[in-house]
Amino acid sequence: MLDRLAGLWRTTKRAIVAEGTDVDGFELGSFTLHGDTRTAAESPLRVAASTKAWSYLASWPNQWPVGRALGRGLKVELDVRLLAGRAEVGLVAGDLETFVHRTALVDGAQKVVLEAPDATAVAALVVRSIEEGSVAVEVVGLSSSMAETVKVRERGFLNKNATDDLVARLAVEKPIIVDVGANKGDTVARFLEAFPAAGVWALEPHPDTYAGMAPRFAGDTRVRPRRLALSSRAGTSIMHSYTNAAINSLSPVAQGAEGLVDGSVVASAAVEVELQSLRQFCTNEGLERVDILKLDTQGHELDILQGETEFLRSGKVRFVLVELLFSSVYATQGRAGEIIGLLEGCGFKLFDFYDFAYDETSGLKWGDALLEFAPAS
Repeated sequence: MLDRLAGLWRTTKRAIVAEGTDVDGFELGSFTLHGDTRTAAESPLRVAASTKAWSYLASWPNQWPVGRALGRGLKVELDVRLLAGRAEVGLVAGDLETFVHRTALVDGAQKVVLEAPDATAVAALVVRSIEEGSVAVEVVGLSSSMAETVKVRERGFLNKNATDDLVARLAVEKPIIVDVGANKGDTVARFLEAFPAAGVWALEPHPDTYAGMAPRFAGDTRVRPRRLALSSRAGTSIMHSYTNAAINSLSPVAQGAEGLVDGSVVASAAVEVELQSLRQFCTNEGLERVDILKLDTQGHELDILQGETEFLRSGKVRFVLVELLFSSVYATQGRAGEIIGLLEGCGFKLFDFYDFAYDETSGLKWGDALLEFAPAS
């Protein structure tokens, strides 16, 4: 969830355009390469790059004449192979940033169907990276057709991201950032890109995940990795572990959660982790203030905050960027309304929501919220 904190990244490099014939719809030979993306062949089209997260690799313009597209839906079909890295394909609106429908690619060959209820609202089809690193995608076939009606797939508020808002609102030269639930360190890296002079404390309690995250920032004096979990108390606790490390939590997953999370839910060996309270952590680290407190703790956010109302009311924490769960993912988890209500009761004001994820059956699954300390005068 909070892995998507950076939102869209738009390259400023000149795009490379492949000339195609004038045809209706989407045509494989008419594409644009972005940034340092390379192509090995036109048919099939193989694009590869070493990119930042959310970089565009390639795009195809919507060539359907407006006269034919008015009042109709659109269906785009791709035969595609993901050869390396993590990537997704999607239909974007006229601003080339807002997604009408998108889907993540899985390893190997697959057929992808993308739909839009209004064909005239689609400006292009794009392939983009999901995370930083090397990505290679091969597009074997591409076709599109008009439809009388199609299902609306994409929801939420996508043309914004919390990092941009924090940069605009936080006028501090060297902000103090505490990233609780740092996982692999993707959000740490994005915070550093947005705030080059920041000091970032990266907390990740699971030993295996920590062993992958800490070396990533070795030698970077701005980052202080800590193998630690925050909670309402100090001590130790059992962390429930899964082969999908993104769902490791101090609570086991809820019954039926398999249909909500990406990938399979297969338990692995539980581990004992150290706990500290937020106030204890700040005291131990000598932090007199926290400019950004990011909480992505898989259902444990409310527990962290409940015992710290006095600390939160003091104004020592300026912004809280917190993951909210709206569906039952974990056996015990804080409710979104309780988390927002607690923070509002401590003088915080809700600024905005980001990166909502939805399930076709159960609706809203999770999303992020940014709250700013702004006590009533």
